[in-house]
Amino acid sequence: MSLQLPVRPPKTTAEEASPTTEALIREARRRQRRRQLVTVVAVLIVALVGLQIGRVITTRSGGEGSPPPSSKTPPRPVPLATAGQFAGTWRVHTTAVIIQADGHGSVTWPGPLLPGESEATATPGHAQLQLTAVTGTRATALVSGSTDQSVLPDGPTGLRVSAQDLLYVMPARPTTASAFSRSGLCGPRALDLTLAQQIAAHINCGA
Repeated sequence: MSLQLPVRPPKTTAEEASPTTEALIREARRRQRRRQLVTVVAVLIVALVGLQIGRVITTRSGGEGSPPPSSKTPPRPVPLATAGQFAGTWRVHTTAVIIQADGHGSVTWPGPLLPGESEATATPGHAQLQLTAVTGTRATALVSGSTDQSVLPDGPTGLRVSAQDLLYVMPARPTTASAFSRSGLCGPRALDLTLAQQIAAHINCGA
């Protein structure tokens, strides 16, 4: 009769188990590093997308409240013209044009007459005048601040000096109550004439 001893499985030595364990540890570390890398990349992408969206919102919100840039060229200031022979005081009755040597001037005329009023007592109308070009006996000017557009409208107007020393103011657009283009205002030489001389020259500078 033979005696059989129980067979035990061979023991795994530490030397044989060590390589497998180290491989598993290295694989776990690689996976952990990959997860960390993926996490960092995802965070960076989210941050960049958020930054871009913030810029777009800021640009739109800033653009809605501000007017679009104007493509129009700003108007140039109207140049002044030396008054030349247009400088001085021109008048007939209570209507007067006064032009300085630098081209600035003013115009006054009798306002609407109320019952019992005369040209001397009525509230006068007035406007500012600025010469823009002078050529010989003709000039152009810009009228502004007129208190009665039916007498002297704002805007460009022509000026002319006649041989009799009369100044004619000719608005660019027709008016219903203006006598400027039809009647001349006497200049310094015409104002120095006596009444008889004025009558002989067919002019009337008024009192």
